Amino acid sequence: MLSMFDRLFKKNENTDAVGPSEKKRDTHIDNNQLTPEEAQQYWAKIASKIIVSTLNCVDHTAERIFILISFDEKDPTMDIFFQMNGQVRMWNDLDNTQHKNIIAHNLLPQVDNIVKQAHCLYDRAHLTRMAYTQIQFEFESKTWYLHDISEESMEAQLDKYAAFLKWFDDVSHEIKQTPLDSKKKITWGPFKPIA
Repeated sequence: MLSMFDRLFKKNENTDAVGPSEKKRDTHIDNNQLTPEEAQQYWAKIASKIIVSTLNCVDHTAERIFILISFDEKDPTMDIFFQMNGQVRMWNDLDNTQHKNIIAHNLLPQVDNIVKQAHCLYDRAHLTRMAYTQIQFEFESKTWYLHDISEESMEAQLDKYAAFLKWFDDVSHEIKQTPLDSKKKITWGPFKPIA
């Protein structure tokens, strides 16, 4: 059985089985003709699928989801924390062992494919690659936000682990004043300082 990401990144070998619009899109991507807008839209679709997969890993029990992806080709990572029952918790600190196992064995191993696909999209559109991306999702309102950090930005130089922990702490404080159906972005932590 193919995972969601395997299906997403698998090259379609049987082009006769897909419709003309699908063929055109695949050809368009394969022929290196992506505009920056198309690359960013496609990346947003991938990000939305990451949210769905993450939510499925915890059986839709998360109130909010926070994801940081590092696009370092040598060491790509996906770090996740959740708001559940009003508490912010790292994925590996969840009480449900089954949820932790699904995240560890099904979701996190997909990060290599995600990073390769994102680099490919951005290279084809002649965009500066991403160093990091952050994703937030609020279950009650079904609102989600995406924050991409370019390799050229000052924030790309942050120590990922320290910045991630700071983001976790900042979110832990901010959610105390933010209702679950707020449709409001929570802080991006040090990855996007307030101007």
